Amino acid sequence: MKSITTGILKFLTLLKPIVLTSLIVMLITPALTAQQDYYFPDETEFNEAIPTPEEFLGYPIGTHYTRHDRIVAYLEELARLSDRATIQEIGQTVQLRPQVIFTITSPDNHENLEEIRQEHLTLLDPDAPIVDLESAKSIISLAYSVHGNESSSGETALLTAYYFVAGESEETLHFLDEAVILLDPAQNPDGRDRAAHWHNSYKSFPAVADPYDIEHIEGWPNGRSNHFLHDLNRDWFAVTQQESQNRVDFYQQWFPNIQIDFHEMGTNSTYYLEPTQPERTWNPIIPEYRYEYLSPLISGYQTDALDELGALYWTKEVFDNISPIYGSTYPDILGGVGITFEVGSSRGLVQESVSGDVTFESTIKQHLYTGIATVRAGVAEKETLLEYQKDFFRTAVDKAESQPVRAYYFGDSGDITLTDKFLNLLLTHSVDVYAVEETETVEGKTFRPGSGFVVPTSQPNYHIVHDIFESHTSFADSVFYDITAWSQVQGYGIQYAKVESGSYQRGWGTAVSELPERSGSVEGGQTDYAYLLQWSDYSAPAALYRLLDEDLIVRSAHQPFVSQTRTGEVEFGYGSVIVAVAEQQISGRELFEIIESTADEFDLTFHAVDTGLSRSGIDLGSRNAQVVDKPEAAIVFGSGVRSTEAGEAWFLLNRHAGIGITKIDTDIFPRADLQRYNTIVLVDGNYSRWSEDTTDELRSWIRNGGVLITSGRASAWAIQQELVSENLIAESPELTPDGSRFNYEERDDRRRANSIPGVILEADIDPSNPIAFGVKDRRQLFIKQSSNFLKPSENPYGTVAQFTEDPLVAGFVNDANLDQIRGTAALLVSQEGSGKVILFSENPNFRSYWHTTSRLFLNAILFGQNVRV
Repeated sequence: MKSITTGILKFLTLLKPIVLTSLIVMLITPALTAQQDYYFPDETEFNEAIPTPEEFLGYPIGTHYTRHDRIVAYLEELARLSDRATIQEIGQTVQLRPQVIFTITSPDNHENLEEIRQEHLTLLDPDAPIVDLESAKSIISLAYSVHGNESSSGETALLTAYYFVAGESEETLHFLDEAVILLDPAQNPDGRDRAAHWHNSYKSFPAVADPYDIEHIEGWPNGRSNHFLHDLNRDWFAVTQQESQNRVDFYQQWFPNIQIDFHEMGTNSTYYLEPTQPERTWNPIIPEYRYEYLSPLISGYQTDALDELGALYWTKEVFDNISPIYGSTYPDILGGVGITFEVGSSRGLVQESVSGDVTFESTIKQHLYTGIATVRAGVAEKETLLEYQKDFFRTAVDKAESQPVRAYYFGDSGDITLTDKFLNLLLTHSVDVYAVEETETVEGKTFRPGSGFVVPTSQPNYHIVHDIFESHTSFADSVFYDITAWSQVQGYGIQYAKVESGSYQRGWGTAVSELPERSGSVEGGQTDYAYLLQWSDYSAPAALYRLLDEDLIVRSAHQPFVSQTRTGEVEFGYGSVIVAVAEQQISGRELFEIIESTADEFDLTFHAVDTGLSRSGIDLGSRNAQVVDKPEAAIVFGSGVRSTEAGEAWFLLNRHAGIGITKIDTDIFPRADLQRYNTIVLVDGNYSRWSEDTTDELRSWIRNGGVLITSGRASAWAIQQELVSENLIAESPELTPDGSRFNYEERDDRRRANSIPGVILEADIDPSNPIAFGVKDRRQLFIKQSSNFLKPSENPYGTVAQFTEDPLVAGFVNDANLDQIRGTAALLVSQEGSGKVILFSENPNFRSYWHTTSRLFLNAILFGQNVRV
C-alpha cells in the first residue's frame, strides 16, 4: 500500500499545475458539496467566487472547533471579496483578542450606511420628523457565543455570514436590500478559545459519544466566562467588563430592532425559543405589546424553520424576560425585541442523549436555520418593528410624565470615584444627565456642583432610567430564572434622591456628555510632619495598597478626628490614612513624590499637616491610629469553587485595588506553604475534598495570626469544620407542610419558589468596625441569592452587619425564607487565637457592580489583621 501511494504522489508531481489543481478540486468537491447540502439543502445558489468556510479553513464545519482568530480571518476574507460586507473592530478583550462586528447588507446600502444609521436613530427622538418606514431598513443583530463554551453558534456565524454574502437567491437579495445585519461572531472570544482548546485537545478519531469522556467535561473554570471569569450575558446592564463596554457602546450606535442571543443548554434538551411564560416573566416597565404580539409574531418564522428541519422545540417555560441584564432583554428597554435561542449541546463533536446522539453539526444547523428565519421575520415585519420602536420612545415621555417621580439626583462629594463610575454607566446607556450648577438639598441630602448630577425622567430613555433607579417587591409570580432585583443605583452606595412633587424643566442645567476631568492633589504641599487621606472614597483602598507597596509605614484611624490642616479644619472619619514623615525610611522629598503621584493616579486629595495634635478626637500618635500591614493575600481557585465569584473577587482586587493576589488551585492548596500569606480568601464553593490534615493546617494557620475571609458556602464550611466559633441557622422548611398533597405538575415550580432569586436586603451595620470603615450610614444594602443563614455571634462585637426585622428592599422572597432572614447575620468577625475569620453570608462582590459590599471586602483584605473582637 505504501509503495502504491508513493507512486501516485510521484505521478501527481509530474502533472502540470492546472491539471493537478483540477484533480484536487475533483477530490474535495464531493466532500464540500455534501456538507453544503447538509447545511443548505434547498439548493440555494451561491457565488462561486466566495469561498465556503470549509474551503477557507480546510475542514468541514462541525468537525473541529474553530479558533477565534480563524473566525475573524474568514470574515475578513469575505469582506475583502464582497461589497456586501464590512468588518469592524469595536475593541479588544483582556487577552487582546479583537471584538469584531461583521456588517452585511446590499452594496447600495453599504454606500449609504452612515446615512441609514442616522436615519434609524431619528426613531429615538420624539421630536424628529416621521421616518418613511417603507424605505427605512430593519436593523438586525445576531449575537453569538456570549458563553464561550456554548460554541455551536460561533460556527453558525461562519455559515450565516457565507449564506448572506454568497447567496444569490431572490429572497437573499431582498433581505440585503431591506435590512442591515450586524453579526457578532463571538461576544466572548477569550472564553470561546478556552473551550475550543479543550474540545480540540481531547477529540477522538472516531469521535466518542460517551458523556463521561473528558472531551465533554471541561476542566475548571471552563469556557463559559471571560478572562476574569465573569458571565458576560449578565453584564449588559451593569457593564463592568471591557468586552461589555465595547459591545454596549456599539449597540448604542445602532439600536437594533431585533437581537438574537444564541446559547446552548443541556444535552438532553431540544431547542428553546420565545415567547416566554405569559405576564409573570415580563418586565413591568415594557409595553405588553412587545410580549403579547411581537414575540409570537417573530417566533412564528423561527418555529416554521425548526418545523422544516423536523426539530423538536419548546417555548413558554423556565426562562424569563423580567430583568434587563441579558443580551435578550437589554434590547427590550431600548425599543427592540431581544430573543434567546437555546439548543441542546453536544459539548464536543458528538454526545449521547436520551433521544440519540447529538452531533455538533446538528446544533450548528438548528441555529443557522433560526438565525436566517429571524432575518426573514425582520424584513417581513420591518414596518411593524420600526413603528413599535418609534412609539416606544415617543410614549416614553408621556409615561414618565404620568408618574410621580420627576427627576433623580445623585452624587457624593466624599466619593468621587463611585459618583463618576455611576455617571459613566448612565452615559454608556445614553441617558440624559445634567450637572448641578448650585448646591441643592433634596430629601435632606445635599448635592453640590462638581459632584452632583440630576437625571430627569421625562426623556426618551425613561425605561432604562426607571430600571436603573427603581426596584420592585410585587410580582405576578413566585418562580424566576435569575435575580428579581436589578436596580443599579442601590449597588453603588452613593447618595441619591427623588423629586416627586412640583415641576422639573427638561434641559435645565448643563448637559453632561462625558466624565468630568478630575485631578488629585496634596493640599498644603510638602510637609515635614504627616499626610492624611479620608477613607470615604472608593479608591482609598487602592491608594493605601499603593503606599504599602512602596514599603511605607501607614496608619489607619480607628476613631474619627478633626485636624488642623494647612488649608483649614478637616474632619477625618473611621479608617482615615495617616502617613507620618518621621516613620519612613526615605527622604521627605521622596515621600512627597509618592504621595503626590498616588493622589494623581487615583484622583484623591491628601492633606498636609504640621502637627499631630487634633482639634478634636484622637491625635495622630494615638493607639487607635494603628499600623496597617501589607496584605500578602491568596485566593483559592479550581474544582469545586464557584468560578464567577472567584473571578469577581480577583477582578476587584486586581483591576480596582491593584492587588496582585495569588491564585492557588484547590488541588495545590493542601501542599502550599501557607506561611507565605497573611490573608486567604475562600469564596462560595465546595471544599469537602480537602482532607482533615489540610483543614487542621488551615486552622493552625488562623490561630497563629492568619486572616481567613469566606463567603457563601465557604462560610458554612468554615463553621462546620470548626475553624470558627460561630453557628449556622438551618434552612427554611419546605413550602409544603408535611402531609400536604399537590398536583405532580406543580413540583418544579414549588421547589423553585423556595429559592432566593437575587434580592436586595437591608442590614444594620456597625460603621466603627474596621470591616465597615468608610460606610456613612448604618443602613447597608446586601444582595442575597442563597439559603445560607448565619446566626449572630455570641461575641457582642462580632456581628458587623445584621439583617433587620423588615429587610426586604427589592425583589421576591417567599414568606418562609423572609422569616428565616430576619435578624440573621450578614457579616461576622470571629477571633480565633491570634487570627481572625471574617464570614460573609453572601457574595460581597456580586457581579462586580454591588460596590456597597465590595467596599467591605476590601476592608477585610486591608484591615482584617487590625480587627480585635
